[in-house]
Amino acid sequence: MILFYLHPSNFYPSTRITNMGSFGKNISSTLFLFIGILIITPGFAIRTNEENPELSQHLEECHKKVTKRCAIEISNSIYTNKTPSEYCCQKHITTGKACHDDFIKLFISKVPKEKVTFVAAKGDQIWNQCAAIIALAPVA
Repeated sequence: MILFYLHPSNFYPSTRITNMGSFGKNISSTLFLFIGILIITPGFAIRTNEENPELSQHLEECHKKVTKRCAIEISNSIYTNKTPSEYCCQKHITTGKACHDDFIKLFISKVPKEKVTFVAAKGDQIWNQCAAIIALAPVA
């Protein structure tokens, strides 16, 4: 059984979103939920395997490929106009499109209905931006 946790100690001042524009106060709680889905830490649990065991197993495997810092950076990019760094894009693209889509699906299932279209579109935009960054990156 996999548990995804949310804990306030995972949120550092440098990752705080200061300009949320018209998205309102609910965006902060939505962002906390998304980061909790991406990062396994002590705290509040959401049991995804009871809803969908295959999705839970897949997300557990996906999580192993992304660092905590990159998970925060990528999730913050949903609500800002910042593109994730090349390093974090590399980690994100390495997880594969199926992992990205499953994280977005799980996140969408937890956001208010009025945010679903925005989050889905922004998720696609982030994937495409990261794919472009990796395609243009010099080969070491």
